[in-house]
Amino acid sequence: MTLTTGTTPAATAAATPAAGVMRLIVDGALGALSTMPTPLRAVVTGPAGSGRSTALRALRDELSATGRTVTTLSASPTGVLPSGTTLLIDDAESLDDGTLARIEQLVTDPGTGIVIAYSAHPMPPRLARIIREVEHAAPPVLLGEITALQVVESTRVPALCADAIVRFTGALTWLTLAAVDAHDPGSCDNDPAHRELAASLRGQVMHRLDRVDADVRSAVEALCLFPPSHIAAMAPPAAGWDAAIRAGWAAGLLTRSGLAPATVQTAVRHDLPVHRLAELLALDADVTAADPGRHRGPDVAAPLGERLLVHGDQVRETDPERAMALYGEALARGVDPQQCGLRFGVAAVAAGDLDAAAATFDRITATEGHPLRGDAAEASLAVWAARGALRAGVAALDREDETATSVVSAARRALARTGAGLAPAPHLPRGGTDTLAIASTAVTAGVTASLGADLDGVVDDLTLASELYSASRCDFPLVEPPAVVAAAAALASGRVAVAADTIAAALESHQCGPWARPRLQLWQVWVTLMQSRPDEARDLLARVRAENTTLRPRDRLIAAACDTGLARRYGDVSALASAFRHAERVLLRQRFDLFQHPFLAELMLAGHRVDASADVDRHFAREIAALAALGDPPLWSVPLHWAGLQRGIIRNRPDLVVPHAHALLAAAAHHPFAERLAAAGRVWTDVLAASVDPARVEAAAHALAHDGLAWDGARLAAHGAARTPDRAAASQLLACARDLHPRGQSSVDAPTPASAPRVEPGALSEREVEVARLVMQGKTYVEIGQTLFISPRTAEHHIARIRRRLDATSRSDLIAKLRDELDPGRGRDGSS
Repeated sequence: MTLTTGTTPAATAAATPAAGVMRLIVDGALGALSTMPTPLRAVVTGPAGSGRSTALRALRDELSATGRTVTTLSASPTGVLPSGTTLLIDDAESLDDGTLARIEQLVTDPGTGIVIAYSAHPMPPRLARIIREVEHAAPPVLLGEITALQVVESTRVPALCADAIVRFTGALTWLTLAAVDAHDPGSCDNDPAHRELAASLRGQVMHRLDRVDADVRSAVEALCLFPPSHIAAMAPPAAGWDAAIRAGWAAGLLTRSGLAPATVQTAVRHDLPVHRLAELLALDADVTAADPGRHRGPDVAAPLGERLLVHGDQVRETDPERAMALYGEALARGVDPQQCGLRFGVAAVAAGDLDAAAATFDRITATEGHPLRGDAAEASLAVWAARGALRAGVAALDREDETATSVVSAARRALARTGAGLAPAPHLPRGGTDTLAIASTAVTAGVTASLGADLDGVVDDLTLASELYSASRCDFPLVEPPAVVAAAAALASGRVAVAADTIAAALESHQCGPWARPRLQLWQVWVTLMQSRPDEARDLLARVRAENTTLRPRDRLIAAACDTGLARRYGDVSALASAFRHAERVLLRQRFDLFQHPFLAELMLAGHRVDASADVDRHFAREIAALAALGDPPLWSVPLHWAGLQRGIIRNRPDLVVPHAHALLAAAAHHPFAERLAAAGRVWTDVLAASVDPARVEAAAHALAHDGLAWDGARLAAHGAARTPDRAAASQLLACARDLHPRGQSSVDAPTPASAPRVEPGALSEREVEVARLVMQGKTYVEIGQTLFISPRTAEHHIARIRRRLDATSRSDLIAKLRDELDPGRGRDGSS
């Protein structure tokens, strides 16, 4: 028999990636059938969702296209087929015995063409005889699994992504197709393991699980929850484990070997009602999940509660709300409250419920002799930090006069004390040998060294500590994830690429669990902004807000600083004023600590740009005093002193510049980054005094850009251009400023999108539109030049050309005509 594959409806241009994969599956099935002799006698088998019906429809179309007569059971009620006819039967396992008897009669005629598609379970005896008879003619066409190569060949999914998808779907056809369709290439960099993609399939898995028989569902749930050694000890389903596994495979929920794919396991563990989970755990009659070697004691409720605790621990990293419910159920099943309390509080932090977490930790710390009292006190530090009151939490812990009991405890306290501006405890407990102990020791050593004068290798040590902590898989709440501390230290050393890599690695490894993810994402936004990639920073910030409808107070402050930073560098004065007003509301509920100094610096400079700096200046003065009390550690003090110097430049106040310039010079002996900033500060001071050496200015500007301060470098070059009488030098420095801080289409000073003016094509040039917008804001020639990195004379020429084009007779007439030109829908009275 000859079939022309690749021309069926299933093989036409795929509307979705999944359709492309299904086309390949169908083409493979048709290719196998095309090699079989005539009359065509074959079986096509596979579990639900494997493409059996699609392949049968494609075969019908192929046979019809080649002039063959095709029929179905409903079209042949007498059980007699005309010569040369091929009978196609789908879902044969669902047919009644009478219908199967008719098919059995047809099969006995070797001249009858017949193709049967069926699932392997259930298998009525008569159907088994029919299948055996048909398979004498040709081997079966087996469907049900997809390879990564098939996904790559038929879609644009990269090979690494295809491998990951096939792993977590167990290669089950329907589940792999769903994953391929849901795959978003844009999220792969932030989620290379595709955890979010796998999680998005949970609803489809549970929907399919709801449609199978109760016994099969129970078997699949048990196979998802327990290892094989437990399954052997459990009471089997009514039909036995073998039959249940075959049924689970036929339903598309298990592999042929009886294993539940990772996605199915995740769905069951996260979405199974807690009471149902408790019922299944109670079926495990001989062993417990907490200790497979220990048999159940006389108190039946206690082991069940312990197993609920274990399941809570297993899902806490991905679903903290469910973990809280499991801990509550464990408590109801008789587990000692001391075992549940800290777990519940940790899950509450991860879920973003700071009030529930704080109440839980308070109850533990108020209980004298509680074995986890120290852990609860240390977890409370993270809650205080998230609320913007880290120093208050550290002071309360210090009043307790308790010392760290382990290297893990010491690391938690070292992070908190460093953030609060206090040196870590000098005497540390003896170390351990597990991953968390080794990582904690590295964290303590790194933050302790960061407060000293010898900074050689400190950033590298903190980066390594972050990597080790990720490997520990610990989700205990900390003041900051170690990756944030390492990234902050890298930025404070001018090593922006190191900061970006550290944060990216921490996000990929899910460092510290769910509570840390928004914090890490926001730091990724900040580092991206420092890399002068505004569009990417905006996209990342929008993603954070989409994923987290309610941010914690500390995270809201970082988000507000990112908004302000984008507006200060790439927006107009009105956008900056709006962003800063929002940030001021956040500031009312926050106090800064050492790890938040980058955001304090940003908000302080923005406040001076919009003449609203009084409140943020108080925060700045408090942090400068805290650094002085700590001995002005070069690593952490330099960024804030640089911001102080910038403040003096903005205000044109040499008296504000001098103390911070001296601090940078003092730190320069210990910190190369401070040395470079001090050199740039000297050049800037000369520029403000109208002593402009173009070569020195350009070199200093490029050095700042190299250290992640491209915006500052561009401003330095622009200031130099504005203060040199040499036109050639001014042009050179303005070109340098534009190179360091390009203003593309997305970076133009413009109102928010909702009110963005619409420009008629060809009316004004792109540069004239930029200048016109600034004129409408009331900016002078000098201010326009500083904003666009052009000379005031060039700004004046642009405005003169705009006036001639619009035939404006005065400044007020110009502004009115610009409103008409840039926003025709708005009347001259400002109404629309």
